[in-house]
Amino acid sequence: MQEFDKTELIAICRGKLQEDGFRVVVEQDFDRIPSILDEIGKPYLTPKMSPLYNDFTGHDCFWLLLMRDNRVVAAAGTRLDDIGGGSIAEYWRRTMRRQYGANERQVIGRVADPVEQDLRGRLAYFGDLYFTTEAGRSITTVRRFVLIGHMITSLKWNPDWTYAFLRERDVRRGACFHYGFNRFIPDAQFWIDPPAPRENTEYCAMTSRRDLAYMASSYVRSPERL
Repeated sequence: MQEFDKTELIAICRGKLQEDGFRVVVEQDFDRIPSILDEIGKPYLTPKMSPLYNDFTGHDCFWLLLMRDNRVVAAAGTRLDDIGGGSIAEYWRRTMRRQYGANERQVIGRVADPVEQDLRGRLAYFGDLYFTTEAGRSITTVRRFVLIGHMITSLKWNPDWTYAFLRERDVRRGACFHYGFNRFIPDAQFWIDPPAPRENTEYCAMTSRRDLAYMASSYVRSPERL
């Protein structure tokens, strides 16, 4: 039943986006991603989602593209990391030392206790979300696009948690609701020397497997809320 609700929610969101002139595409040719993001004007690609720092395959990563008139107008990437019972703090320190510290120096210090205690197992990371002006300014479009990403992530990987890093100003504007995250932890990690555009005030926004399944069934029951 949960899988049916998720596929049904994808269909509902796709249909509503199509009514507004959009089309959603899954992209797994990762070598294309830097040029795609450059073409739509995204000012950066984070190392965590960059094919220059990661050897992604179709098993552990995908990108979602929003198209209008055969042009990419929005994009977001998702990756899976299965850390089992390991420490998310140690995992972040190891990976970000390579990604931001040339594998020579630590860049992450303290990690928030609630994040360290709860983020375990199969973790889906959602990042590098970017909308162009051609996509319009409708937050409803953003919600539908991100919900499709959540549902594909859930069906593909069945992660224990899906998480993202959000800037405090975006959290204040309601980003957690619009991006489908029902829990958000301030000061998620402390950067020893924050590399642009990262900040020490970032939130770790996350939602669990159970809550994502409930979200899907809730919206399928009341699609007018989308």
